[in-house]
Order: sequence, then structure tokens, then C-alpha cells
Amino acid sequence: MSQYDSDNEKVIERRVWLNDSERVTKICDLLPSNKGRQSLISSLLSAYGLRERCYGIIGEYRASRQELASYHDENFVDFLLQDRLRLDRTVTSLASNHDTINDEISISESQRYGLVHDCYIFPFIGEYVRAVGGSSIASAKTLIREASSSIQNVVVNWYGGRHHCTKSRAAGYCYINDVVLAIGVLRKKFRRIFYLDLDLHHGDGVESGYEHSKNVFTCSIHRYDLGFYPGTGRMADSKSKKVNIPTRRGLSDNSLLYIIKNIVVPLIMGFEPEVIIIQAGCDGLGTDTHKEWNLTIKGFSQVLDFLLKEFEPIPFLILGGGGYNHTETAKCWAHATRTILGHNEEWDLIPEHSLLDEYEDDGYQFWTGINSAPMKKKDENDMPYLEEMKSYILNMHR
Repeated sequence: MSQYDSDNEKVIERRVWLNDSERVTKICDLLPSNKGRQSLISSLLSAYGLRERCYGIIGEYRASRQELASYHDENFVDFLLQDRLRLDRTVTSLASNHDTINDEISISESQRYGLVHDCYIFPFIGEYVRAVGGSSIASAKTLIREASSSIQNVVVNWYGGRHHCTKSRAAGYCYINDVVLAIGVLRKKFRRIFYLDLDLHHGDGVESGYEHSKNVFTCSIHRYDLGFYPGTGRMADSKSKKVNIPTRRGLSDNSLLYIIKNIVVPLIMGFEPEVIIIQAGCDGLGTDTHKEWNLTIKGFSQVLDFLLKEFEPIPFLILGGGGYNHTETAKCWAHATRTILGHNEEWDLIPEHSLLDEYEDDGYQFWTGINSAPMKKKDENDMPYLEEMKSYILNMHR
């Protein structure tokens, strides 16, 4: 096959690696905020034959204590990993009543490490943090091993993207910061790393992890408002290697693409990264339970496709994140994976697979009346506001 297109321009080969493991999927299904979500994602990827189309599959990698503590506080890591045998053995009975867990753990220590409320301790939490942290560490190691100036390597890891956890505290459903761990590994090979966060919520944990680094650029596009979690990410808090792009309600596909093309692309070009990480949380979909943004599945995939092509052959690490309408999250990331693979066949009926009944309310259709077009919602991010953000941020980086 020719390496050149019809205009005699060199075509960059793209190799896509998928992080996928039956055991890790089952462990991630236990996450209280997203129970069962990972199986929906993995099974839909398999149902559409996307797993087989990938250049390689990255299997389970259990992060060691030392690897987790390469960033996180050692006492925090030890508390996460400590044996809780009775808790682990009663996974079923405790699944719906986390209050009963407290008789086995220290309340004061749990509070110290943020392991209460939205981040309460759950069965097999030690295995969970090893699996999620390990998935992004293994993804980073793959990009290092496969580094090439003529081939664009893209690793897709829908297990990762837990961007709120700090050095010593769980937060926002995030018990480990696999993103920071992956960056730590990537820095052994790549000098300049650009991190782009597309999640509805500000990527505060990743930002704080590399706030003072000259060689790691963090950029977060997020919903910002009084009382909206995590309450950080003001544009005024942006610095030379830390950019916050705070949006209003109703962010549309067009507004997001404008931000990408007119703000993010110039930032990336000016920084000249050797690797790019994208946290692709899709809680900004119009179908998500948050109902804050108004993105569509096609619009989300379009952004990823644009960035991959715009910056080839730079390697990419694509991570998951938020997404609380679980069937729509599975559809979004399956569609994104298909797009990353460079395929564009039409999808209609969802293929037969073990979790097909979960899509009964959709009539077993991929596209429905609520996800095939934007919701009827005003985009409060008008052009004057978009231009204001562009001017402020780019003037800072002249």
C-alpha cells in the first residue's frame, strides 16, 4: 500500500492501542459513581469489532505500591491498599449500603484522605487503584516503547482519566490520579507534555500535580460557576503553563470546536509538545445527567479526530473520565474509538451482545431521538464571550 495520497503527500500511519482486560473491567464496574459502566463500554467495543481492529491490546497491569507512591503520599497509598478482608468478601451486601463499611475503617483517617461522601471506601478499593493506576502507567509505557517519528501511536484507555484526586486526598469520585502517574512515566522519554481536559469538570488534580512544571502544560475546558464542582478553574488563575477555559451553560459542538481551533491549537503549537494527553470525559453530552453542556456524540468525536490529524505524528494518550448516563457514555466512547481508528461506517442497530438488553429503552438503536442531535438548550457561550477568552488567554502567551 502506498504511503502517499493522491496529492503525493506522505500519509502518516496511525497505530491504535486499546487498554482492555476482562478483570480490570470487572474491577472498574465496582466504582460506586459508575457501577457497571465499564462492562457496557468494553462489551460495546467488542460488539462493534473495534477491539480486533486495534493494532495492539494492552492487558492488565497492576501498579505497585512504589509506582503509586511515585506521586501520591505514601501514607495515603498504604491506607488505600490496606487489607479489608471482610469488606472485600461482602461486596454484594455492601454494594447498596456504604454506611455499614465504617465499622471496619478509621473514620478520622478516612476523612483525612478524602475517603468519605462522594469517595467512600468500597469493596476491592485496593485492587481498583492498582488497576486504574496501572492502566495508565502501562499506556504510557506503550507510547515510550513504540515511539516513532514516522508513525502516530495512539493509546486509548477508557479505564483512566481520574483527574480530581490530589497527592494525598481522593476527590470527585477519583481515588487515584492515574493521569499524573502516566505523565510521570512519559517524562522519562518525552520532554514536553501537553494535557488537555475535555471533562465537564475542571481538571484540578492534574493541574495541581504539575502546576510548577515548565515542561508539562495543562489546559482544562470546563463548566465554571458559583457552586459548581470543584469550584476551581477561573480564567484569571491561568499562568504560562496552566490554562483554564471556563465555559457557561449549554456549550455546543460548534463552540467547543471554536475553542479547540482558536485557543487550544495555538497553545499546543506554541508549546511544541512531544506527546499529547486528552482526558475525554463525556459528562458534557447533552444526554448526561448533569445537563450542563449540550455536546453530541458526533461533535465529541469530531474534536478528537481534528486534534489527532492536526498534530500527527505526535503520539496521543486518550483517557476516559466522567459520564453518568452509562449507555450514552458507552456509545460515545465506542464512536470515539471508531473515529480514532479511522473508520466511518454508519451504525444503526446495536449488535447482539451480552448487554444488549441495557439498550431496550433505545429500541436497540445506536442513534435515538435524544442523541442524534443537540438538545433544545441555549448556548450561553456566545461569540463575544468566546472571543473574550481567546483574547485573554492568547495575549498571556504572546
